[in-house]
Amino acid sequence: MIVRTSFRCTTCGQNHTVRIGVGHETYQSHTFHCSGCGEELTVGLRVSKPEGSPIPQFIGEPVENVEQSEEDADAVVVNVDANFLIPLEERHKDRSFPRIGQMYEMMKVAEEHGSLVSFKDFPENWQNSRPYRPHDFAEEWKLLKKAWNLHRNKHEKLRDRKIEEGSAEFYANEPLNNIQDWLWRFCLFFSQPAFEEPFRDAFKIVRDNREKPDFKAFFREYEKNLAPNRADKYLAIIREFFLAYDDFSQVIFRVKKGIEVDDNAGVTSAQFDKTKMFYGNAFETFSSLVDILAYLNNVASGRPFDQFQTLTRKKYLELDKSSRFGPFDGNPAFATLCLERDNQLRNASHHASIRLVSPDNKIVYRSGKGGTGLEQELGYAAYLAKCSILFLQIINLFRFEIMLFEVHGKRFPV
Repeated sequence: MIVRTSFRCTTCGQNHTVRIGVGHETYQSHTFHCSGCGEELTVGLRVSKPEGSPIPQFIGEPVENVEQSEEDADAVVVNVDANFLIPLEERHKDRSFPRIGQMYEMMKVAEEHGSLVSFKDFPENWQNSRPYRPHDFAEEWKLLKKAWNLHRNKHEKLRDRKIEEGSAEFYANEPLNNIQDWLWRFCLFFSQPAFEEPFRDAFKIVRDNREKPDFKAFFREYEKNLAPNRADKYLAIIREFFLAYDDFSQVIFRVKKGIEVDDNAGVTSAQFDKTKMFYGNAFETFSSLVDILAYLNNVASGRPFDQFQTLTRKKYLELDKSSRFGPFDGNPAFATLCLERDNQLRNASHHASIRLVSPDNKIVYRSGKGGTGLEQELGYAAYLAKCSILFLQIINLFRFEIMLFEVHGKRFPV
């Protein structure tokens, strides 16, 4: 559905007819540059259900540097969409519906994965429960984040109330058991379908090696000394991702289906201040968490968990972050779990030496250590996709760790 709303730039008075593609969330925001003065304009779309009415209302709202106005036949058209790409040549085209072709493309992928379900085939009373309800993961995260924080602050009764709310809202037909169960389900449904096979292949390494004495020694070390401090990193990066979800949601549904977002793809909305350091921060987080894959690879290779082919454990932990993947790159199951790891982009993003160039929404950065190399250019949609893939790899690793505890009859310390 497209909602057509008129907005005027409060800096220069330029009128815009903004065609907003509705997404899964109850609220979405979009930031684009004024066609008159070039200043950033931010608009929102709120979905509400009036009491007693089954029909939702879609209300366009001014957020920053804009005000609502009467429709002007000569106004510049701006197309934005919550969950789909806007080809650059169509960003100012009226009566443009690029989401139709993209929806068909996604449906074909879902059909190939066996996850395409007709509305008429939904199990009775499951329309508002995962996995059949709308993919409103940002709404679910708001509630899950509260429950997780309350759990970490030892407010068990308040936590349990939030878990009950989460069950009623998102999992009414299969109530949640505890906070670990909620985190597991959230990560599971958020990463489907393209990231399921890499998860299963990686976890097969655990199943094939769990009876080895060296695996049992690894798990004792992991449970006692490693696992208790890892939830902090997962929580921080998930929070950061959802703070910028209005931008990431433009590509995330393609990424989750394994559909490429190439450098020619376009997004009109760009809140770059929220995303420019995400890739670097996610890379730092991910590379600091993959040590358990290195230890498990040692076990799978017939060595004690802390004995590498050429390194001591101490030397491994002293490696720079980009080299932490090397010891298990020869293990296809673990390497596939970590395909997205662009160290050049990480350096630029982590040190904020990256900038967005409008109106084509491309990012520019320099490769090489300290940003001394050649200037590189990447479409903003492709950048968002790389960030999203890296984030989903982190989500998969989080699932991996929760399951690692589950097979031992324990709960991952979140």
